[in-house]
Amino acid sequence: MILATWLLAGAMAVCLTPNVKPGQNEPTSFLSAEAPSRVAVEMLGEHFGQTVGLSEAVIVFERRGKALTHRDLVAIEKIAALITRKSRKHTGRKDLQGVSVRSPRSFPLPRSPYISQATQRGQAALIKVNIPTNFITTRSARIVRYIRSILARKSLPSGLSATVTGSGAFGLDYARAAKKSHRRTFIVTVIAVIVILMVVYRAPLAALVPLGAISIAAVIALYLLAAGNAYLGMTTGLAEKIFTIVLLYGAGTDYSLMLISRHREFLQEGVEHRQAAARALAATGPAILASAGTDIVGLLMLSFASYRLFQSAGPAIAMAMVVALLAAVTLVPAVVALIGRRVYWPNHPVGLVGGPRPRRPAVWRKVARIVTSRPGTVLAVALVVLAVPAVRGTRLTWVYDTLADLGSGYGAARGAQTAQRHWPIGEIAPVHVLINTSGPTSGEKWRDVSAAVTPAIGQVRKKGAGNGVQDVRSLTSPLGEDIDLITRGILALPVARKKVQKEYLSADKSAMRLEVVLDKPSLTLEAMDLVDSIRDTVAERLRLAGLNARIHLAGATPQMMDTRNVTRGDFYLIAGLALGVIFVIVWLLLRDVWLSAFMVASTVISYFAILGVSYWVFTGLFGAAGLDWKVRVFLFVVMVAVGQDYNIFLAARLSQEARLMEARRATRHAIIHTGPVISSCGLIMAATLGSLMTGDIVLLKQLGFALALGMLVDTFLVRSLVLPAFVALTGRTGKGGRLRS
Repeated sequence: MILATWLLAGAMAVCLTPNVKPGQNEPTSFLSAEAPSRVAVEMLGEHFGQTVGLSEAVIVFERRGKALTHRDLVAIEKIAALITRKSRKHTGRKDLQGVSVRSPRSFPLPRSPYISQATQRGQAALIKVNIPTNFITTRSARIVRYIRSILARKSLPSGLSATVTGSGAFGLDYARAAKKSHRRTFIVTVIAVIVILMVVYRAPLAALVPLGAISIAAVIALYLLAAGNAYLGMTTGLAEKIFTIVLLYGAGTDYSLMLISRHREFLQEGVEHRQAAARALAATGPAILASAGTDIVGLLMLSFASYRLFQSAGPAIAMAMVVALLAAVTLVPAVVALIGRRVYWPNHPVGLVGGPRPRRPAVWRKVARIVTSRPGTVLAVALVVLAVPAVRGTRLTWVYDTLADLGSGYGAARGAQTAQRHWPIGEIAPVHVLINTSGPTSGEKWRDVSAAVTPAIGQVRKKGAGNGVQDVRSLTSPLGEDIDLITRGILALPVARKKVQKEYLSADKSAMRLEVVLDKPSLTLEAMDLVDSIRDTVAERLRLAGLNARIHLAGATPQMMDTRNVTRGDFYLIAGLALGVIFVIVWLLLRDVWLSAFMVASTVISYFAILGVSYWVFTGLFGAAGLDWKVRVFLFVVMVAVGQDYNIFLAARLSQEARLMEARRATRHAIIHTGPVISSCGLIMAATLGSLMTGDIVLLKQLGFALALGMLVDTFLVRSLVLPAFVALTGRTGKGGRLRS
């Protein structure tokens, strides 16, 4: 009955996948509407129209070795006109709402900054498409695909090339890399599970039962994620699905392995196979439920974050873990009961029923003897080993410019390289500065303010040495510093000055905008430092000018700065909630405050140690500037929640053994009996999570390495040495009882 129900549910999940348009419920941005960068975009739109978006696609046209021709410029303007044309064939009308285009002709000036100077390298021109959604949204991706389809359909003059870059294009290419990573990680995950289970049991069916059960659970979980996107307003993207799959296979297989291993123990004691399955579920059920509870509740704490990516990821992954838990405690024991002792074929005929119990591996007997004979020494040495990298893990550099790690095989990266041959890298994503007063201010006053602010911004440099701001375009310097005498003379004419004023001064004269080009890529820490300095510089100049005004900053870099500020607060909130809830779950299982506190604290120390080692590896060996900022949150939740599983598995067995014997002997028995199975669980979890490293995305590589290392440390150091040494030293075995050692 149970097997039939699961098979029917799996079949329905395959056949009834919701027909939902990708991204139909996704938010415009993962930041709240009150975020300063979003407010800045709204204010710029109010005063200057749709000249800035939450992301952008930049088309870079280039003629190598020659100047652009008149025919080139005409073709470029035709492309610009086509982009906002409402075409049902290639993109929906709703997708283009709020999209605006800035082409060379958009500048009402004698010369456009969107056309580079002709040099020996040739000449280039830009079209900037302002997109009203975040660069990693599905809508942004559809718009970029639409732009690329226009370029593919329309033939350009011979010798003129075009490439799409900008944050929107990087977001689309990032999604492509994630899709490629998804295929690789899934294949590696399944292979790893099969190999490890075959090595552990040397029995095909014993390996296929948990694999098959979790695979059915994965199909159902993916259906539920799709249904959540369609009907519940969830926004689960491909990156969340990748993370869900590897975590589901890892944790689900661990739960199944605990039950099957205990089932085998009972068979070895001569228990009838159906009764053995029931007793195995009864014996391991509390530990499995507690472990799954820490996993699910820990992941649910992400829903309390302000950053919407975390809000959607937490419940989605937790829902998948619930399905994995149900499969492990219902489908797996049902199949094992049906197959009986044949599940261990070809090994079951020898010594499984009525014979002497086999000896446990010698390595775990040695570990148990060392830990219980010298618990103080073992505990001290293990904690020192963890403490050294943990100290480094508390002081890390977090990197936010992960899009730049896409290789030249992606169009966005090639477009950025093309643009850099003719402009500073900041031209692709300039910083937009809006100065806004409560009421109209005279044009003369605004020109005075612009004359004071523009050169001051131009002098902003990164702390230390080197360049910073490359150029500033403003009311008094509409084309920046790169301007010839003839153009300067033309700009002095009343007609030209009127056009310039329209470009940089609002119609009601209550706001002025400036466009700042940095010589650092957007989203980098250097760019963020420069934006902070720009804000301080503008505020100081306004104070000296006696102008009471608000400063708003828009663009990719200010947006990422808001993300940094929000997610920093989210991390501390999520960490506090997760630690508190997980501690309560562990305490409810063990009924020992100090043992529960030590288990949670040891996992936190492991987390910081893993951060430290990962930082050394990626900065020292691979030359990275730091770790991706999302590693901080996801690693913590998984390490504290999922990593607690092995502590719970050991502590639950230890409490059972302690009912019959004193603490050190119970510890020795718990290590010997759980060592093989928990080690197998740890290896499976490390392999599945480590499969993330096979992807193209730096975030997945770093997260996969850190998670795999974390599972190994939890399995072979914390679970095998730290926790049992603490129990042997203090005599705390849970269930409220303190037995003398």
